[in-house]
Amino acid sequence: MSLKNIALFGANGQIGGSILKALTNHTSQRFSLLAIKAPDSPSPPEASNKNVTIKEMDLLHTSRKQMAQELQGIDAVVSALNGPVLEAQIDIQDGAADAGVKRFIPSEYGMHHIYRKPNDPQGYIHPLWDAKSRLNERAILHPAIKEGRMSYTMIGCGDFYNQDREKVWCPWTQTDVDEYTFHVIGDPNAKADYTHISDFGLYVAACLSSPSVSENAHLNFPSDHISHVEIADLLKNYSGKKVNLDVMGEDKMHEVVADPKSAPEHLQNKSSFPVDFWFLVKGMQGSGRFWRPRGMNHNHLFPEIKPTTFEAYFKQRFQKS
Repeated sequence: MSLKNIALFGANGQIGGSILKALTNHTSQRFSLLAIKAPDSPSPPEASNKNVTIKEMDLLHTSRKQMAQELQGIDAVVSALNGPVLEAQIDIQDGAADAGVKRFIPSEYGMHHIYRKPNDPQGYIHPLWDAKSRLNERAILHPAIKEGRMSYTMIGCGDFYNQDREKVWCPWTQTDVDEYTFHVIGDPNAKADYTHISDFGLYVAACLSSPSVSENAHLNFPSDHISHVEIADLLKNYSGKKVNLDVMGEDKMHEVVADPKSAPEHLQNKSSFPVDFWFLVKGMQGSGRFWRPRGMNHNHLFPEIKPTTFEAYFKQRFQKS
């Protein structure tokens, strides 16, 4: 089976853009790409590539029938959607199945955790993680997959660590500061999995160019396994600037999850993600739970991709600046 004609939804987003770049620059296979973006949103830099066709679609107002028409001749669909438009993934996959699409890659791209409150025997899942889990479940249990007409690839990763727009979530991405402050919840020496966004795009492209390897598979691709203390030491070494660790206890995570307004003012409205979600992810990292054991990671399937560690990232970033 060959997957040559690819439809990428959310092609001009942070993750979608990385996937599109990796697909257009892939050396072992030439893809023909249908890059879908929201109406009146900016086109990705790859729009001028001869193998890329840009298509504007209002996904929340596109029917299953319309979607099937748009996806005629497509071999694989990749979703890089997030936020409210993520719900459109249902009609996208239904339409893809009607159009005879062979492979579906849903917008997973993360790591979900059960949240456990103190003195509470129940487990809870944050609405953002629940939305992805619910749609992922629907994706892999789709009738077309059950009948063997469509296959899937579920791709997870670590915390995306090079999000320049996230000044609090990824403080090390900033270069126009006199010193750095990491806001840590729990143990700053606890190691967690992180993924470089460009690495992730390369792994998605590799999955599409090796369809038999990635068929009906759950795969995970971290770039580094490292603690906040180790990141701080590397950042200090390569930037030459002071790095502060603002360490909060896990009790603060529980407090903010219960009441997001209780988050410190200097951390309110500083991310594109809700503040309680930020505290939850950082709390999972500080509790030593935000990583997968070796048998659940699959970088070895594509040894040609060299993961971008924090050290490699800092070395490149600060040499440029």
